[in-house]
Amino acid sequence: MIHRWLIPLMLLLSFGAHAAGSARWNDFATRFISADGRVIDSGNGGISHSEGQGYAMLLAVAHNDRARFERVWQWTHRRLQTRGDALFSWQWQPDASGGKVGDRNNASDGDLLIAWALLRAAERWKQPRYRGQALKILADVRSKLIKPSRFGPLLLPAEKGFEKPGGPIVNPSYWLFPAFAEFTRADRAPVWAELRQSGLALLAAGRFGQWQLPPDWLQVGETLTPAMSRRYGYNALRVPLYLAWAGLDTPERIAPFLAFWDAHPDHLPAWTDFDGNAIDPADAQPGIHAIVALLRQAAGAVRFGDGDNRDYYPAVLELLSRQAATEVRR
Repeated sequence: MIHRWLIPLMLLLSFGAHAAGSARWNDFATRFISADGRVIDSGNGGISHSEGQGYAMLLAVAHNDRARFERVWQWTHRRLQTRGDALFSWQWQPDASGGKVGDRNNASDGDLLIAWALLRAAERWKQPRYRGQALKILADVRSKLIKPSRFGPLLLPAEKGFEKPGGPIVNPSYWLFPAFAEFTRADRAPVWAELRQSGLALLAAGRFGQWQLPPDWLQVGETLTPAMSRRYGYNALRVPLYLAWAGLDTPERIAPFLAFWDAHPDHLPAWTDFDGNAIDPADAQPGIHAIVALLRQAAGAVRFGDGDNRDYYPAVLELLSRQAATEVRR
């Protein structure tokens, strides 16, 4: 039972959280989105990538910012969706002439983020054309990026370069758990529910190091092994965010992350190496702290810090964590 005197306080807190989130979105857009809709990765040489475009589109829908959504989408469509299919070149490099595609290969997380944002935009603003564009992307993901395995379907990180003699290499953080149910409803293909299960199976089996964490990259061969780097780092730290956002943050699944964070009360390391269990000596930026806050307080109101993020990536992680908290509480 909610006492009457609590209702104005709850409304005030809700309004305050919404206002803070909107202010942070506007700050993010001012700092990292150009006038023509290019999302600038300030911590990575000023490049742009399909992942960043997708995140910005998703957040624009969440903040009912249709003008920015359309600018980001149009830039993405004109500059990155030029491969001859519905997928996106993953990287754009700025230069004196305005920039160019740096790599025509796609990135499946960027493809899925853009499709998810388009589906949400179609629903929010009643625009069937966005839905049609999303379904074309999802169809090409299904036809080009899914590979069978003993764990269920695997999501290849890109069309080229990740099928190896020792087994395909995948990125656990590319499993976009909070989007799969929406993909199933829109696309009516069983693979999205199957990917949800395969991702959870990989996370259960593919744990490494002292804290039994998922790696940034994972080779799925006769055994599961970390690939490309033996580290839980800036890719894999999105895994707990997506688990919480999808309501899949069971105690067993989040225990390794909590153990890692609890082991370092003096600062929050963003990464750890599995060989020797070395950790990041620096304290992570606030956006990574926001993921920890989301996991620790998933059952109630999440209290996020007020620090400033220097770079694009932690800034977007904070906004995503805030959005996840909003949706989990509904």
